[in-house]
Amino acid sequence: MKKAWDKIGITLSSLCIVHCIGLAILPVLLPAVGHFGIGFHLSMSFLILLTAPLAFIPGYKKHGLSMVIMWAIMGLTLVLLGTFMEEKFAEWLSHSVTIAGSITLVYAHYLNIKHSRHHHCCDH
Repeated sequence: MKKAWDKIGITLSSLCIVHCIGLAILPVLLPAVGHFGIGFHLSMSFLILLTAPLAFIPGYKKHGLSMVIMWAIMGLTLVLLGTFMEEKFAEWLSHSVTIAGSITLVYAHYLNIKHSRHHHCCDH
C-alpha cells in the first residue's frame, strides 16, 4: 500500500501542475475560467498535505532516507506557499511556486518508489 500512496501523490501533484498551467492558458480563451482557481488550489493542497505523510513517513521509518524527506518537505512548503500567495501576489508567481512544489513532490515520490523497489523493504 505504501507505493500506492506515492502513486496517488504523484497523480495529485501532476493534476496540480496541469491545473496551474491550464489556468495560465485558458483564461485567454475563456475569461470566466480564471475565477475557479483558489478553491481548487486549497482542495489540492489539502489532499497533497494529507497524502504526503502516508507515503513518506512509513518509508522513512523503514529505510531512513532523509534525502526523500528533504525533497518532500521542500515540495510541500512550495505548494503551500504558492497556495497562500494566491490572490495576494501576481498569478504567474503563485502558480510558478505551486508548479515548482508539485514537481519537487513528484520527484520525492519517485525517489521513494525507486528506493522501495531497490531495497524491497516497502512492498507491502
